[in-house]
Amino acid sequence: MSVVTRFAPSPTGSLHLGGVRTAIFNYLYAKKNKGKMILRIEDTDRERSSADSLEEIISSLKWLGIDWDEGPHIQSSRLEIYNNFANVLIEENLAYKCFTTNEEIRILKEEATKENRVYKYPRIWRDRKDHPSNGDYVIRFKAPDSEKITFTDTLRGQINIDSENIDDFVIIKSDGFPTYNFASVIDDSEMHITNVIRGEDHLANTAKQVLLFKAIKRNPPSFTHVSMILGKDKSKLSKRHGAESIKKYKDLGYLPIAIVNYLARLGWSHGDQELFSMDEMMNLFSLENLNKSPAIFDKDKLDWVNSSHIKKLSSKELEKIMDISFYKDIDVEMAINTTKEKAKTLLELKEALIFCQSEHLEIDSKLIKDLNKPSSEKIIDDLYKKMELLNDFSHENIKALFENIISEHSIKFKDIGLPIRIALTGSKVSPGIYELIQILGKDLTLKRIKKLLL
Repeated sequence: MSVVTRFAPSPTGSLHLGGVRTAIFNYLYAKKNKGKMILRIEDTDRERSSADSLEEIISSLKWLGIDWDEGPHIQSSRLEIYNNFANVLIEENLAYKCFTTNEEIRILKEEATKENRVYKYPRIWRDRKDHPSNGDYVIRFKAPDSEKITFTDTLRGQINIDSENIDDFVIIKSDGFPTYNFASVIDDSEMHITNVIRGEDHLANTAKQVLLFKAIKRNPPSFTHVSMILGKDKSKLSKRHGAESIKKYKDLGYLPIAIVNYLARLGWSHGDQELFSMDEMMNLFSLENLNKSPAIFDKDKLDWVNSSHIKKLSSKELEKIMDISFYKDIDVEMAINTTKEKAKTLLELKEALIFCQSEHLEIDSKLIKDLNKPSSEKIIDDLYKKMELLNDFSHENIKALFENIISEHSIKFKDIGLPIRIALTGSKVSPGIYELIQILGKDLTLKRIKKLLL
């Protein structure tokens, strides 16, 4: 039987790290087993679902390189299918219409709280036939009274749950839309899903879903509930831990392969290997190498993975990705190759290359004081004149020129290096001064130094 996985996000907000990791695991498992992954949009939460969120989810997945083989299937367009299944369950006495109002439910819950007991719907309409001719109702599933619900989780082994702990849960809401558990089961069955890979927070839902699979006379898929992603303080992952939406990471200059690589390693391993290409992950991924212990999100580690993948890219590839224009006489390849070594993100790399993007350079006013020192004017003027006479702007010749200036004027390198660096880049941080001059070339270097002397 061919492997069929699914990624089923709800379009109620941005796509975040936990959801993306689920998508990655499903995608990699499908590819490893030459199967397919289905994209399903679970938009039955009418109040919170939005077209903007759906668009962002789709674009984020495409940017990450996580492609699906079928879909997207939109649950809100499949209402007739869910209602047909629900009506069959009613006919088979496995579900029923419930006319209990929201206000009545509220009162029942308050009573349970006062009596210090867990609320369970008291099955008021379970066996009644005196249905009102009008009025809102939901459809509830008849949970068995005393049954051991058993299923096997790939990571956690056999799990047993007593059905007495399960309420007569709603499967169709009063607006005609299915609940999560019901729609998920019907879709997994109709779409022939073989493997459900999702977060362990769904474990509580699995028992209900197993009951529903039995009720519609379909076999459940194989379940794998992966560990949660936690912050360094072992609490639920949030923005204060550095977790952002995938769109935000894109805007901050993270590479898609770095995001996929890092998230895949949160809960999955292949020996001690840390850096993977997409092809490597597709070939090596296995459920057996998933870890059921909580995964810890470490932004510093993500930055390291991102910087490592940046270093792997050629200057041509990075120039294309960053989509920036360089000044015509700049040695672009050298500029990128010398600056990418220290860049954690593409944004940092772009900022480090600002000095290469135009003939004119704006210098931060705070740095001007480091330039306008009378004692250094003569030295800079001497450097300028000797540089004018230099025909070969090789690393060796530029270095020799600076050493000559330092020796003649009895100064330290920083005395000439710092003002020249600021004049050429507008910053105190840049590639090595000799490499910097090579990158800019003779004409632009002299233009910027001359501006310093005026």
